[in-house]
Amino acid sequence: MRFRYFDPHQQSTVEGELTVGAEVAELVGLVTQLRADCSPALELNGRDGSSLVLGIARDRAVILWTSADGTTSHSVGGPHDERVHFDYFGAITQVPGHYTVPLTTAVDAAGGYVDQYHGAGAWPSVPLAVD
Repeated sequence: MRFRYFDPHQQSTVEGELTVGAEVAELVGLVTQLRADCSPALELNGRDGSSLVLGIARDRAVILWTSADGTTSHSVGGPHDERVHFDYFGAITQVPGHYTVPLTTAVDAAGGYVDQYHGAGAWPSVPLAVD
């Protein structure tokens, strides 16, 4: 599974390969240190055309999911009035606060996506709403 994120210091996209879900937490730790005011998004891409984007906002994150058939969905969290924003490859993106889930939940879901893609484990259940 491929990953990519935008490094605001280098003004370039960083890409690489993930083999186990545990590596997602390391990447999230890295991208959240790049820019304190607005973290870069982390995008995971499967060879089947599916993708998962983590838009990180402090201790919360939105999951933007695109299935292999092109259907797009977003995570559904609890009531949060504040809009959240993150850096999606150089463009500040805002979403309603109720799209966010706790960051640990989002990281676990993304790690499960990686593991499931490689045939190990299952993707943890996170409520998603079709766009």
